[in-house]
Amino acid sequence: MPDTAFTLQSETAAFSVGRTHAGEAVLSNGISGEAALTVCVPCYHDSARPLIATLTRMPDAARTTLLLFDDGSADDKMTRELARQVMAWPGPARLLTAKQNRGRSHARNRLVAMAETDWILFIDADMRPDNDTFLSRYLEAIRKSEAPALVAGGFTLWQVQPTQQTALHAAQSAASECLTAEARSRAPGRFVFTSNILVHKDVLKAVPFDDGFSGWGWEDVDWGLRVSERFDIKHIDNTTTHLGLDTTNDLLKKFGSSGANFARLVERHPEAAKSMRLFRMAQRVKRLPLGGFWKATSKLMARTTWMPMKARLMALKFYRAFCYSEHL
Repeated sequence: MPDTAFTLQSETAAFSVGRTHAGEAVLSNGISGEAALTVCVPCYHDSARPLIATLTRMPDAARTTLLLFDDGSADDKMTRELARQVMAWPGPARLLTAKQNRGRSHARNRLVAMAETDWILFIDADMRPDNDTFLSRYLEAIRKSEAPALVAGGFTLWQVQPTQQTALHAAQSAASECLTAEARSRAPGRFVFTSNILVHKDVLKAVPFDDGFSGWGWEDVDWGLRVSERFDIKHIDNTTTHLGLDTTNDLLKKFGSSGANFARLVERHPEAAKSMRLFRMAQRVKRLPLGGFWKATSKLMARTTWMPMKARLMALKFYRAFCYSEHL
């Protein structure tokens, strides 16, 4: 594969181009100046164009630094697109491009290491802010903060139109993840969705993301629970829309492959796990005879588009529980 970061130099002469940690390529737009916070965006095959375009138009964008980390996507077209977005950012901006994927926790830890401000705003590449005051609300939260803390903004599906292929994921997110600040505050560590959070660097230094979680799933819950033991977590309604809904097949693959991560979470947080309905379901189905048959049946039902959505959601929960029970 060509070294995309370096071939970009001829197209974007304003970039400074170099190497950083573990052979990663780094490109900078050359703008300097003090910033109030760093916007950190981990990317892996997801285009960040809608997110960065929306943020760039906000009045407070110039007061922030932008850091993009491409975690081994190996996609020349996407790298060039990210580079153009870095060039258009009104404040300091850099793009880090890794040769191979190391996982979500590693990507976030790398972004933390590169950030120079005390406050960091993590946003996933497939999110888009729901209001034009998104950055200003977080800047206000910084001004009001008296100590290192975590501020979670939450997410919605307001700006995305589900298709037949993504309807199950939309229904699952709406039921269990698109929660108000008031609802999330009832279990502040449990509902820290790292797709949209503001966090002080002292929190990240004291409680780093665990690289032991590989692939997709549960690293954000583990991190949120650990943070809640040492720092204040405040939930506010400053939402972003999740644009990257998964197809049913992709969602089933994620759930089916995240059992080891769930088991790691349960081992580290046994008391919190006991309060999770999913954990209790996994414990119960583990004792059922013909588990393989019921697992396959629930997977088939979740895929069946003519079934009522409530029935598909229940089948999805059982499929996930059967998958996770194999690791408990």
